[in-house]
Amino acid sequence: MSEPANTAVHLDPAIARKVIWRLAPLLILLYVVNQMDRANVGYAALTMNHELGLSASQFGLAAGLFYAGYILVAVPSNLMLARFGARLWMTRILVSWGVVASLTAFVDSARMLYLLRFLLGVAESGFFPGMILYVTFWLPRQERVWLMSLLFLSIPLSNMLGAPLSTYVMEHVRVFGWSGWRAMLFLEGLPAIALGVVTAIVMKNRPEEATWLSAAERDQLNRALAVERAEAQRHSPQGAWRTLADRRILTFGLVYFGINSGVVALSFFLPQIVAGFSQMFAVKYSVFQIGLITAVPFAVSAVTIVSWGHYARRTTVSAWHVAIPAAIGGLSFAAALFLSSPYEVMFAFTLGAVGIYTPHASFWQLPPRYLSGAAAAAGIGLINTIGTLAGFLGPYATGWLRDITGSYQAPMLLVAALMCLSAVVVVLIERSARTISQLDTRPSGSAS
Repeated sequence: MSEPANTAVHLDPAIARKVIWRLAPLLILLYVVNQMDRANVGYAALTMNHELGLSASQFGLAAGLFYAGYILVAVPSNLMLARFGARLWMTRILVSWGVVASLTAFVDSARMLYLLRFLLGVAESGFFPGMILYVTFWLPRQERVWLMSLLFLSIPLSNMLGAPLSTYVMEHVRVFGWSGWRAMLFLEGLPAIALGVVTAIVMKNRPEEATWLSAAERDQLNRALAVERAEAQRHSPQGAWRTLADRRILTFGLVYFGINSGVVALSFFLPQIVAGFSQMFAVKYSVFQIGLITAVPFAVSAVTIVSWGHYARRTTVSAWHVAIPAAIGGLSFAAALFLSSPYEVMFAFTLGAVGIYTPHASFWQLPPRYLSGAAAAAGIGLINTIGTLAGFLGPYATGWLRDITGSYQAPMLLVAALMCLSAVVVVLIERSARTISQLDTRPSGSAS
């Protein structure tokens, strides 16, 4: 599978802006709710672990089982989206995950928490790779990176908003006389159900259904997309099964595994690390203050995601747009827990958050260069599945290492190493592809 040539795809910027601002508000809102429902168990753990008698490794297993369920059906889910359309399939995902998320409020044991986290992963599976696939139906690559940057803005935005919101609900809101963490989990599952109804009404599957585009605008957009699909088709594996065994797709999955390790570690364990400042630095914070402090790295990374996406849009998206921030994030994680004050630690984690979240939009522009049709649905699903393994293995490994060593230094060093490895591998992928492309385009009879 050789490196695609750079094919000029001309699209009126006004049409691209119209598409972006029509799609972005709903997609961002859906993804914010998605990330809050996925990560709010990290805030619940501040009091839930004591109430249910969970150790760090048991909580890590519960957090990771979400990803076990997610992994099982991610690829089939993406194929179903390609077959039945985004509107129907996203509605199904939103309603089912909202129901399971709210039911998590009723857990009374570690085993019940394990079961519901697993079912939440099954219910939600396909949402994220479905969004990646969905935007490829609407915009060419250089314009798509900007929409993807806005979409990935949802990840730090959800943590920036979710941290103080979740901890505020835990401290001040009571439902049915429940503990604060139960009320928070129950209430934060309801927006997904409501948004499922909204999605069924307003989401359009493809440009052909967009009544807010004129016939001429739809024609220009479809022609631009057709050129890009034709180029991808030349290099794409033929069929879903061949895609699942393609070496480059598997390697992209390894890169995403490393990047996602940082996302998982920050989302699930940063609140507990901040809570641990009381022992490390002799300071004392309330649950709500922990939420506010935790929000800072995500707020800063939200700004850098948009800035980096704008920069990538104005240049040619390459592996370096992924490698540089990933390496910065990994090195920051390595340093974070060896520093001597809470301010220094939070500065390092803030820099780490920037490195974790900034490369996502650029990364997801690389695999579609080599994927088309069913191969795109399967390949994007597989890459996301491999990356999601970090969510399954990471929390349990982090909790286990924390129980053994008594600190988060060892697990954070592991995360740092994985992120730095991703930075190296993604550059090697592009370099290898460029070499193959040069060999493929060399005139016949030239010297070897």
